[in-house]
Amino acid sequence: MASQPDWVNHGGMPNTYTPKDPEASPETSLAEVVALGLQRLIVPRSMGGHGAPVAELSRELSTLAQRNAAAAWLAWSQCMAVEALVHSSNVALRDYVLPDLLDGSRAGAISWRADFGLTGEQSVVQASALERGWHLQGRLDEVPNLQWDGYVVVCPVWFQREGAQPGRLAWVLLRSEEDGLRHELDRHRQLSRQAACGTLHLQQVYFREDELLADDARDLTLRLRLLDQALRPALWMGALQHPIASPVPQKV
Repeated sequence: MASQPDWVNHGGMPNTYTPKDPEASPETSLAEVVALGLQRLIVPRSMGGHGAPVAELSRELSTLAQRNAAAAWLAWSQCMAVEALVHSSNVALRDYVLPDLLDGSRAGAISWRADFGLTGEQSVVQASALERGWHLQGRLDEVPNLQWDGYVVVCPVWFQREGAQPGRLAWVLLRSEEDGLRHELDRHRQLSRQAACGTLHLQQVYFREDELLADDARDLTLRLRLLDQALRPALWMGALQHPIASPVPQKV
């Protein structure tokens, strides 16, 4: 197997880095992202955005990452959650939630693993049918932007087979105040603390169909991957501006 430096972690952020400035709180960093308007940049004007090209967002993100790596990762997460809503077929859900993400009233969370955790049906949250709705069970690792003031999480879910309907992968939106949803922040790495990154645990979270982002995951997954591929190099170029501590190779 090829080796990777110590600062590589599942295609996500560096494990360790030395900040140029004193450690900032996730709330402060997200407020900076909102003030810069990065979460609105590529959103269509008809939905409250600026309608800019993705290349402009990538440039702005790279500039931010060189100055504040954690804020750049929060911006990535906020923009990815916004992108999921922009391209969701659930217009009512989009109209209700998107304004809060655009003005920073809510944080937007999504796994920053390069595959979004979509390596197979067993690696994502499982949905068990009820008479009206579903119970969600599972966990999501490496999720940034888990702000204590409130967040929504864009979550891939495997819906088990129901009668003649085959099992399927879909995307849902969950709010931080849902019963059975809790997060555990990673406080061991400084960048994780600054980016409010951690693990989401779901235990019998009740879910209704009106909060479904995409019943067929393929189209939305493709859009999210395309945006991620456009933005991630900017994040890495910014992170490389920070001195990296202990670059000891490790096997993966």
